[in-house]
Amino acid sequence: MVTLTDSAKEQISTALSKQEDKAALRVEVTTNGTSEFSYNLKLISLDEKTPEDVTVEGGEFQIVVDPKSAEYLKGATIDYEDKIVRSGFKFLNPNKPEVPKLGDGPRSDLTGPVAEQIQRLIDTELNPAVAAHGGKIQFLGVRDNKAYLTFGGGCHGCGMVDVTLKQGVEQRIRELIPEIEEVIDSTDHSTGENPFYT
Repeated sequence: MVTLTDSAKEQISTALSKQEDKAALRVEVTTNGTSEFSYNLKLISLDEKTPEDVTVEGGEFQIVVDPKSAEYLKGATIDYEDKIVRSGFKFLNPNKPEVPKLGDGPRSDLTGPVAEQIQRLIDTELNPAVAAHGGKIQFLGVRDNKAYLTFGGGCHGCGMVDVTLKQGVEQRIRELIPEIEEVIDSTDHSTGENPFYT
């Protein structure tokens, strides 16, 4: 399922030797809304294992992985590099998380004031979708039934931002929050100035 290079094993064995109550390495993998996984390594005692955990022998110690993380780690290698610019554990993983897409259908959790609904929609659905392309949406406010947004990160100055806005973001906001008549990208993609505040 997952293998460790000799340098990674050496680092973990050294860390375990300094903590007598620890005897295994837990590896956790989570998705974060981007095209890369997030990884967490933690030294644990054997009584911290659960019956559902998958155990892999790492030589002098056990590698403990929860079932979901085990799916993400098939064929992966954990390495340790010690360089001037960067040192630490490095994951060589052939697997990639599914990039979230804009949802479809109703959302029962969008209640309360319109501004709060928009912010919740951006936080839970829209930003995870554009984060896959390095972008970020910021909600500025509502004025005259119009929602004002700015696009940052990879979206700032992007030639496809109009398509993203009109065919994706605006359509989804208006679908779920009918009080909004129009969604306006108030970012000036040539200067970064913001006309919402002018």
